[in-house]
Order: sequence, then structure tokens, then C-alpha cells
Amino acid sequence: MNNIKTEFCTIQGKWGRRQVRYLISGTGPIIFLLHQSPKSADEYKPQISQWSSDFTIIAPDTPGYGGSDPLNTENITIQDIAEATIELADSLGIDAFGLYGFHTGASISIAIGHQFPERISSIACNGVVVLEDSALENIMENYLPPFIPQWDGGHLTWLWSRMREQLIFFPWHERTKEARMKFDISPPEILHENTLEVLRSGDHYRAAYGAAFQYRNEIFVPQLTIPNLITAASLDPLSASLKTLIPSSTSVIEESLDHQAALEKSRKHLLNFPALSHYKKQESQPSDGDLLNSIIHCKEGDIRLKNNFNNQEESLLIIHPAGGSSETINYLTDPISKSKPLISIDLPGHGESFKNFNINNLMQLNTRIINQVFDHHSTQSASIISFNDSCSLSIELALMSNSRVNQLILIEPWFMDQMETDDYLEYGVPEIELDWAGGHLLKYWHMIRDSKLFWPWYKRKASAIIWEQPNIDENQLQIELTELIRANIHWRGNLREHLLYHAEEKLKDLTLPLFIAAKDSHPLIEKYQSLAQELKNCGLIELPENINDWGEIILAKTQ
Repeated sequence: MNNIKTEFCTIQGKWGRRQVRYLISGTGPIIFLLHQSPKSADEYKPQISQWSSDFTIIAPDTPGYGGSDPLNTENITIQDIAEATIELADSLGIDAFGLYGFHTGASISIAIGHQFPERISSIACNGVVVLEDSALENIMENYLPPFIPQWDGGHLTWLWSRMREQLIFFPWHERTKEARMKFDISPPEILHENTLEVLRSGDHYRAAYGAAFQYRNEIFVPQLTIPNLITAASLDPLSASLKTLIPSSTSVIEESLDHQAALEKSRKHLLNFPALSHYKKQESQPSDGDLLNSIIHCKEGDIRLKNNFNNQEESLLIIHPAGGSSETINYLTDPISKSKPLISIDLPGHGESFKNFNINNLMQLNTRIINQVFDHHSTQSASIISFNDSCSLSIELALMSNSRVNQLILIEPWFMDQMETDDYLEYGVPEIELDWAGGHLLKYWHMIRDSKLFWPWYKRKASAIIWEQPNIDENQLQIELTELIRANIHWRGNLREHLLYHAEEKLKDLTLPLFIAAKDSHPLIEKYQSLAQELKNCGLIELPENINDWGEIILAKTQ
């Protein structure tokens, strides 16, 4: 799968400015792969690897899923998503292409073929839904409840059970003999992946999902004028819909033995009707201080950035803590980006950046990647803002002989003595194993939540209470949970490397301007105050309790 690249496309169209994340791979006729709900294009990575010798494959995250922005509309329809997909093709300079869609993606494909037949060479659909009015009413009322983060993590228990139930019943909310399906329960690894996709989309998971149920395939399939194959595996509950569809003169509608057979039929069908077109990568053009996603293809792999400029000799680099990403620090980057050239990076193993690498010597890997990012943007001089454990990385960058760092702002760095470090290494970096019942999700949740209440987080005693206004914003916790899970083993590797780095001692070798930013109620504030007095180049920035107010204060120190 190393030949699969991640890209972002910026579209200015019917729904304003939005960004679309997509995967691209292969050579040959262009086809789009449209995923099911509530997943993302990532579900297609095995298929892309298999088909990339036959096609140039573009697999976008549909609006509101994965890394794509939602459409700026309240009641999204499949027709809207079809039009949005054509906007993507236009932005990439693609005149004609083939379509493969699975479940929701199948309905989107039919809609594109119906609305824009001049752009489509052929369609292969795997699993389309046709519902009677009563069944549709039932599903719209019960199938897609709101997904709202709860302070106690209860939403995670529901979500895990929801992912299991859909392999037992269809619809998942009907516990009847008629609704029972003949499927194995997926192993925890697969359920975990499915759960994570919903966590990424949040309450947006309902949008295209609901629209697909409401789309009347039985009306539009008979009207198709382009070659189309509509199939489904025999065990797919949507295979029953095949019997209700009236084919057009260009349709082939038939059941397949299993999913692999459906894929092979689809591949051959698309090869019979190749689309002769070309793809042109679009370069994002940041403007108005808005942070846009972009991908840098470094030697080691793809790195996701958020930035508000293309080339800048001087800029500000912000590095998230271990287990985070550029998404978890939006509260800081968004306000600063309005006034300052800014790069917010997903470190290797985090967010949208590459994850297939040896976790040994992460400090060397991270510094090498960041220097490649500087080279890409022609950055000669940079101030760096880092958080907690990532402060060791910014210190190391500043100490390198070829460093371009001119200032450091360390936000609540973890400076601990040897006994505290040993204790944290033993108890604070747990290996959380996947649980068939989903209990690992609650472990992640409470680890994050308790980090706002205790120092260190695993010492849940009165003596460890953080006596400040707790930052218990369920939505922020949800973002941090999602990104921590996405970081998989890599958050542990980065955290361990920081703990072994002895960052506090390294400070004494720095000569550039240095600031430590912290709330005056922080458990380590006395150590910060002592360092500010001891080091001539070190100042102290007092942060307010509300993290949403940090940007303006820190921005003043970077001018």
C-alpha cells in the first residue's frame, strides 16, 4: 500500500470553500471509488492495491467523513453529494471517469450517472438500497440517532455496541427473527476501525447515511443511459433490493456469490468501458489567514500540515503533544493563523501523516521530517510552539547545528526529576489492548479526562488533584480521544522518548529566547518559576484558565 498517496483538494464552489481528502494510486483509465457510510476512503486501501495496476484510482472521503469538510447545507441529499463529487473532478481537471460505489457510494454513483451522464464512462454498484415507505420511515426514525459526546464516555459504549449490532441485525435496532443476519461478529480490530470512522465524523455520520436511505434508486436506475452493473453479495442484506429494480437498456443487475465475486465483476465491467481523461494535482492556495490542509511527500512518507501560506522565510511552527495532531490544537492555531504565517504539523504516526515506520529513534525521525517541511516552504527562520512532552522535540531542533529555530515557547512542559520520570514510565504509558466488548475505548477516554483532573493522570488521589477550573469540554475531549486512538502505538513511543530525553537539563544549553507558558495553578508552576529566574534567556507567560484565550496571549510573544 506504499504506492497509495493522500492528497487534499480545495474547492470553491456551490457550498463555499471546502477541502476534500482523497487517496490516489495507479495508472490507466480514471475511476472514482465511493465509500459506504459512515466510513472513509481508507476502507478501500486493500482494493486500491489490487486495482491500481488496471486503473488510476481516486478515492475521496465524501463530505463530512474522514478528512473531508461537510457541505454547508442542513439537509444533505445524495444529489448534493453527486454534484459535490463533480466539483472535485472539475478541480482535478478530470473530464470523464468511471465509478465504483459500495452501499452509500453505490447510490451516489447512480445519482452521478443520472445527473451527469456526459461525464461518466460506466458505473459498477455493489449493494443498493430500495425501501418501502414504512421501512424508510422506521429507519429514519430509529437508525441514525444523534452522536453526542458525554462527560462519562457513555457514548463510546453505545457506539461500540452499535457497530456489533449491525452485524447481527438489519436494521441494527430491530431485535427480531426476521432482522437476524448470518454473519460472523468481526474481530475487535475490525470493530475498532469501524468505530474510529464514526468518531472521526462525529454527528456528521448521519448526513450521507440518511440521504442514501432516502434516495429512490428504483426510480433512477431505469433512467440510466450509461453502462451500469448493479450487484451485491448474496449475504448482503441489500441484495434483496436487486429483485425490485427495473433495469434500463444499459443495465446488468445480478447477485454475486460473495463480496470478492462482486468486486471481480465490477473490475471487469469498468475495464470494458474505460474513461480517457487526465488527472492534474491541485495545489492549495491559502488565503485570508485560513489554515488549509496540505500533504508533503517526504522521503519517509506523507506528512499532513495545516498552513496559511505557500512559501515564507519566517514562520511559526506548532507541534502537538504525543497522541494528538493538528486537530487537537485548533483552539490555539486558528486564532494565531489570522495574524501570523503558521505551520501546524501532524508528526509521523499521528493524524493524517504516515504510520508505517520503525518506532526506534523517533527524535531523529521527527527532526529530519520537520527540516524537510522547512525546506519545502523555504523557511529560513522559525519560532516553535510545543506542548507538554513535545517540548523535548522543539528543544532538540533548537540545539541542532543546522537549526533554523530562533525562539521557543514551551506550553506547560513536562519537567520531572528521575523518580517522577521512572514512575511515569511505569504507570503513565499503558499499553491498552483491544477489548471485544469495547472496554478499551473507556480506558482511553478516562485517561484523557483524568489528565485534566489529576497530575499525573494515573494518580487518582486527593493529593494529585489539579486545583483549577477543569477543562472538561466533551467536544474537545472527543477530538483528543479520536486522535489518540489514531496514533495507535506511536503516542507511547513519542512519550517514552520525551521522558528519557531529560529536557530540563537540555534547556541550559540553549541561548535563543525561551518562554515557558503555563497557568499559575499548574502543578509544575514552581519549577517553571525557578527556571525563569535561573536562565537569563527564559521568560514566563501566564496563561488564563480558558484555553480558547491562549492564542492572543501567545501571539504577542511571537511578533
